[in-house]
Amino acid sequence: MRSEKRNPSGRRAELRRLMLARETVSVEELCEMLSASPATIRRDLAALEANGELSRTHGGAALQDVRMADQDFAQRELQDVDEKQRIADVVIRLIPPKSTVFMNDGSTIMAVARAIVSAGSELFVATPAVNVATKLAENRAVTSCLLGGFVRTTSLATSGHFTEAMTAQINADFAIISADAVSVECGLAFADPHDAGLAQKMMSQSKTTIVVATARKLNARERVTAVPLSKISKLITGPSASVRELVAAGLRVIEAK
Repeated sequence: MRSEKRNPSGRRAELRRLMLARETVSVEELCEMLSASPATIRRDLAALEANGELSRTHGGAALQDVRMADQDFAQRELQDVDEKQRIADVVIRLIPPKSTVFMNDGSTIMAVARAIVSAGSELFVATPAVNVATKLAENRAVTSCLLGGFVRTTSLATSGHFTEAMTAQINADFAIISADAVSVECGLAFADPHDAGLAQKMMSQSKTTIVVATARKLNARERVTAVPLSKISKLITGPSASVRELVAAGLRVIEAK
């Protein structure tokens, strides 16, 4: 994880994410992970405890009422952190201000959302992900549109007929899609058919499709194919030997280094 100075709100957001991933953690561990002093960490923990978000323990803290979806997402966010940030940095350079954008859900998509908020670009972004929509709403330059539907407890993203019907009413410039797997054999693939169906709908309503995937997802298999590689405008991923096979198949790949 990067070592950097953060303002109190940013540091406490990072602290929440770390707590979700681990449930209990010591002050000493938080000091190391957040590059902050014990006094600073104790003040942060006191503030979060006052909000009812955690309980302080002897030498640390523990979360209250952990939702499995939140915890699973936090754990995934801690994987390939730098790679996801580099991918996000490439994405925002490709999206002109005032664009209309679809974004699905996932930890790489959240990295893109954080980059959009930091960049301050004027965008209209439609997403099924409750956490992504909330993050985007932190910047007033961004119009954050949450696609309505049934919220899945496994991902805290909407899906189903209402989500796809609302997606069909939006004409987007870009669809930024995070997939569970990208391969020559299976194309853009997902573990869940609802995710695959929504990705198809977003792409059909967009001029350009940008797929974001960490290197670990390349040339992997998942059970449901959304679209073949030929339907993807470009893939942004981290450096990997697997890129060669995708490029040979005609896919335009940008390696985020």
